[in-house]
Amino acid sequence: MIMAKKAEVAKEVKAKLAEGKKAEEKKAEQETKPLPTEKKSEAKKEAPKTEAKKEAPKKEVTKVEEVLEEKILTIPLREAWRAPRKKRAKAAIRILREQFKRHIKKDTKFDISVNKAIWKRSITNPPRKIKVNVKIYKDFARAYLVE
Repeated sequence: MIMAKKAEVAKEVKAKLAEGKKAEEKKAEQETKPLPTEKKSEAKKEAPKTEAKKEAPKKEVTKVEEVLEEKILTIPLREAWRAPRKKRAKAAIRILREQFKRHIKKDTKFDISVNKAIWKRSITNPPRKIKVNVKIYKDFARAYLVE
């Protein structure tokens, strides 16, 4: 009696597995079949293109800009410690930007390492000073942390 029940349960499990496989196959077929909207776009792609479009000039690859000047600056961040405790790291970033405007006079972007160095000890305890290497390009400048 027990063996008969086990056999019935096994048959039911096999039937459910077979149904699951069939459902997965149907889903896979539906995914591979193109939708009606895709057929229209394929028809557009197959239309012959004019020769003018094929012979369009290629865009020139921009070269990496040359470094015009490189400076190493030690920027004091002691003014950030006058800010409220929970705003010190933000104040340090603001001070850093002001110093870059004063000394570099170009749009300066920080490298991730500079930001991480300021936020390393959380918002309440930024460093007292930070040493950065500023590479000045034609249109902008980029600041990297000196290690």
